[in-house]
Amino acid sequence: MRRILKMLGILILTALLIGTGVSAEWMPPEGGMRVVLTDENGKMLRGFSGDYEIQLQIDVATPSGIKTLGHYRIKRSGFWKFDMTRSVVKVEGIKRFLPSISEERRYGIRVSVWVIDREKGQLYRGIGSDFISAEDLRGATKRVAVTLLEKEPLPKPAREGGYHYVWGTADDSWEAKEYVKVPILIIDNRNGKGELQGSVSLEASYKTEFSATIAYGIDLEKKFRSGDPVNVLLSSVDIYGKRWVPVEGSYYFYRAVDVPKGRVGYIYIWAKPYYRHEKEYICAGGMGSYGCSETGRERIDVGIYDVKASKGVHGYIIDGGYEVRSPELDPWFYSFTKEGLQLALPKDDGRSLKYLFQGTSGDCGVKFGIGIPVGAIAVAFGAPAPVAGLTASLQYKKAGSISVDGGVQNYGPTITLYTFKSPQKYKFKTGWFSSCSAEIPMGFYIKSR
Repeated sequence: MRRILKMLGILILTALLIGTGVSAEWMPPEGGMRVVLTDENGKMLRGFSGDYEIQLQIDVATPSGIKTLGHYRIKRSGFWKFDMTRSVVKVEGIKRFLPSISEERRYGIRVSVWVIDREKGQLYRGIGSDFISAEDLRGATKRVAVTLLEKEPLPKPAREGGYHYVWGTADDSWEAKEYVKVPILIIDNRNGKGELQGSVSLEASYKTEFSATIAYGIDLEKKFRSGDPVNVLLSSVDIYGKRWVPVEGSYYFYRAVDVPKGRVGYIYIWAKPYYRHEKEYICAGGMGSYGCSETGRERIDVGIYDVKASKGVHGYIIDGGYEVRSPELDPWFYSFTKEGLQLALPKDDGRSLKYLFQGTSGDCGVKFGIGIPVGAIAVAFGAPAPVAGLTASLQYKKAGSISVDGGVQNYGPTITLYTFKSPQKYKFKTGWFSSCSAEIPMGFYIKSR
């Protein structure tokens, strides 16, 4: 009888703990929002061992830059082998960074995660992301799926407890304070035989995403100062494409450019790109920043955190234009390109960007979209030369498809058209510790001969 009562008590306690976890997860937040960490299958992030904790840092994209909302710690809860950890944190202070957002625009949150597994002696690093909408500013619960990118033996200080990890911004980081011209289609017709026309089109019935690229490495600051920039980038980092989306919205855009023989032309949008160089620190004490030392791990995050646009009937109209001249990119950008698709284009014939993407997109089922040369813009403003090889992504999607409309038309004699892609492989996650690698479009950069 006692054994039955004991088991009944355990079951009741377990039910109460589960019920408390559910209410904590779905209770409407007050003065902020709740972030619920899940694995890639949508289940609560927990169950690593009998002794672990989850640490996280949450950053948000805003019209004035990337801001850190806070650092948080979730300790394992439960008894015996039962793990009732509620991977839920309350995030406050969002409205001061995003006082208002239009219904057609959303800004991204980036969640950096460390799992400190003391029982198994493992450290896991991961990342997740979601969006903040106008409705969310009134309070919301966000379920953020975390992708674990890497693991390593847990360093000795972290085994002892009382330590936490943070990503700190290095001095050479850069954010455009004003809108700048960001090329999205470059046509080099200097060796052409006649006039070429290029165009890019977006429509507001699709969600337009400006996805960021993140590169991870060790002691990047030292490595980036020496050697050939192309080789340094190739050998120093793991590049992850589309790891989070700083800004998304319902946007219209259309531009065409006529590029005469012997000239270069490009189509651009007005946007605010950024280059964020971050170093990982391990810190003693509470969740403040005192007693911190570098671990040697570094990462580079490049992307677009805002676009200039005016209100349209059904969405926003992106401000942009075209010029018949070379874009103001650091020259190292062109060193990071290699030939992708090559095709003959007869007189008065054209090819859509969708078709041209076939020769420059990934071969593992991932569509990167247009590669925005954010790194090359950042290098022109002082970032180290290897950063010129990093591009962000512009794509729009509906019903699961990703595409960009537009094309290239040849008004002269038959030419050979070339598109260019990255010599570096970008990784795209397919599971917690599995990924596929693909070369992605650089530019979109097109050359005629």
